[in-house]
Amino acid sequence: MTHFLSDVRIWLSYRLSPKTMRAVRPFLTVQFVIFMLMGIINTAVSVGTAITLDFLNTIILPSDSLITMFIAHTRLNFIIGYAISLISSFFLNSRFTFHQRPTWKNFLKFPVSYIPNFVFQYLMVFIFTMLNWRTTIAYICAALLGTPVTFAAMKLIVFRRKKRK
Repeated sequence: MTHFLSDVRIWLSYRLSPKTMRAVRPFLTVQFVIFMLMGIINTAVSVGTAITLDFLNTIILPSDSLITMFIAHTRLNFIIGYAISLISSFFLNSRFTFHQRPTWKNFLKFPVSYIPNFVFQYLMVFIFTMLNWRTTIAYICAALLGTPVTFAAMKLIVFRRKKRK
């Protein structure tokens, strides 16, 4: 994998400007590939939770109730699924992506790194559902489009390595 990514970086370095290459380089690493794999798991948790809650709402609550309308209009199930996947994401990324022990300090900083991603994904879900896309497709597309935003924020805010003196 490392060799393949190195070849891709070399190939791109001949085709992109140095400034563009600096921006692209963090996404051509094994660490980003692992982050993407963890993202697949987190997306499954988030989407699975939201879909399960959507399903339970249709079974338990009458379709014309105020609670059902509130849940649908606020995309509350998306928010709950997102929060649950945020917790699993912290532990998975601490261990497998950034190879650091989970700490309370990082756990408290972690949601901050997801704020840009959450805003972006929430807007995507809102737009896609307003365009009458199925909610499942909207959730998945929003998660895929938000991944690079999250990786950059997480690497800069939460799991930044301290420089050795």
